[in-house]
Amino acid sequence: MSSPKNASEQLPIPITVRIASKSTALQEITHLQPGSIIELPKRPDEDLDIMVNASVIAKGRAVKVGENFGVEITSYRGLDQG
Repeated sequence: MSSPKNASEQLPIPITVRIASKSTALQEITHLQPGSIIELPKRPDEDLDIMVNASVIAKGRAVKVGENFGVEITSYRGLDQG
């Protein structure tokens, strides 16, 4: 039988990769449609934020993995270093 610690380490945890974020007026949001472009305050060569529970745990860069996107970790803070 697995110990409780080992069992909890197997729980699925959602990871979010954030390109960037910005605030914008509600009027601009209500005018969005297919083909609209939202300009983000981040250069394409800057690292992406890798997040767990809205906390940044690492930074990384976008990479292609076969036909999918992936994120290569460039720095790691860990879960308990907020």
